[in-house]
Amino acid sequence: MWREYSDREGKPYTLVRFSLQDCGPCPARPLCFRTTETGRRLHLPSQERFEAVQAARAWYASEEGRQRYQCRAGVEGTLSQGVRAFGLRQTRYRGLEKTHLQHVAIAAAINIDRLVAWLDARPRAKTRTSRFAALAPACALPSGTPPEKTSADLPGPVTASKSKL
Repeated sequence: MWREYSDREGKPYTLVRFSLQDCGPCPARPLCFRTTETGRRLHLPSQERFEAVQAARAWYASEEGRQRYQCRAGVEGTLSQGVRAFGLRQTRYRGLEKTHLQHVAIAAAINIDRLVAWLDARPRAKTRTSRFAALAPACALPSGTPPEKTSADLPGPVTASKSKL
């Protein structure tokens, strides 16, 4: 079944629903859909939106796009460090003046932390791999080939089943 809808912003999209009889016998069903009561549903953007996303992806894949994104990645890394290590997301004070002072103090603390890391020759952290991205190579392997990583190797909190006690 194909139906046209509009999202909250009024932008059109198409919702495609497959019947359970179409999806049921598929051997790849557990990889794309979990429920056993309905068939798969796809949310397709409008043609204009799809083309805009494709154009943006092509631009980011170009040399100019990669260079421009490096600047953004540096800024986002600084913001992430401020949020994770220095509590940038929450203010401790009321009023713009005190909040601004807190932001300036956090910026100074980030600079000092980076200076100390540079003086100690502390290596930069490697970019983390998301759980979804870690599963991608395992799905691409032919059947019968063991995956290189186990669930214990995936990033995230260590649970009792993952610990080596």
